[in-house]
Amino acid sequence: MKVGILGAGQLGRMLAGAALQLGLEPHLYDPETQACGHSAGRSWPFSYEDQDSLERFARSVDLCTFEFENVPVQAVQIVSRQTLVSPGMAALAVSQDRLHEKNFLRTLEIDSPEFRPWIPGEELPEQGILKTRRFGYDGKGQWDLSRTRPQPEVACLWEEKLAFQRELSQIGVRSRTGEIAFYPLVETVQRNGILCEAIAPARDVPEALQAQAREWVGKILQSLDYVGVLALELFEVDGRLLANEMAPRVHNSGHWTDRGCRTSQFENHWRALLGWPLGSTETVGHCRLINLLGSVPEVPPTGTYATYYGKEPRPGRKVGHLTLVADSPEAVDALSSGVLSHAT
Repeated sequence: MKVGILGAGQLGRMLAGAALQLGLEPHLYDPETQACGHSAGRSWPFSYEDQDSLERFARSVDLCTFEFENVPVQAVQIVSRQTLVSPGMAALAVSQDRLHEKNFLRTLEIDSPEFRPWIPGEELPEQGILKTRRFGYDGKGQWDLSRTRPQPEVACLWEEKLAFQRELSQIGVRSRTGEIAFYPLVETVQRNGILCEAIAPARDVPEALQAQAREWVGKILQSLDYVGVLALELFEVDGRLLANEMAPRVHNSGHWTDRGCRTSQFENHWRALLGWPLGSTETVGHCRLINLLGSVPEVPPTGTYATYYGKEPRPGRKVGHLTLVADSPEAVDALSSGVLSHAT
């Protein structure tokens, strides 16, 4: 079976790798000719505005997915006229605009920080976080108003700045058959808006909060008739959860599942799209994910599983990650203390 991926970055590359392990033939479409995922399957290095190439790509695959939520809607519409695309247009419509996303979460009674729209020309609040409504990721397109006074020329979203205790991520997956599975709640460590580490499972989280995170993700999956993997980023604030953002795709906070779970998020994404039974999300130990930013070590640190993306190193760029797995939180902490220097 031939499967398509819109986008050939590191997420497309890892999705293609999982597809190959399942006996599938991945095709990757990305206008960036040097995108690291092109080497992982059949490459389609054409523009998202090239309707003929998009149609030929769509006819060449049995179903299709996307690696990131900012793929142009028109391109997805063209492909969807020829083949099945999942998660689908509803998820894209919600996630491509932060204001729409916040309003969507509110309709599902999912708590989030206070927010309101901001348009160019309005006076900037003294405090809070200002985010572009579209195209922001990894800290790009957002500003802490207590530290800087930006003058963006596009519509934005203002959010209150929270004094949170930590950030968390809940990943769920829903199959075409309606089957749903959840991965353990994960603690994430961000620096300058970029995920640097993930601790799995998250430690010392009350069962009530774990259940709430799963309930919220379940609501999103059901409401959108969603098919595939979805992540919900969360803040823990004084014993309660607030939703930050959702990602309708495989997620950086779930990369550890490739080594730390019976079934990775990448494999389960394909299983969901194909309508196959979902694989077990049971962990095989305590894990820590460390993103490699800007460079990779010449030799992988002892006791780690190294995944390199084949990307040209440059400061702050995600070029790979290390996954550490041990039998206890203490053991994985001891293991990680010797390798954290590689993540800068």
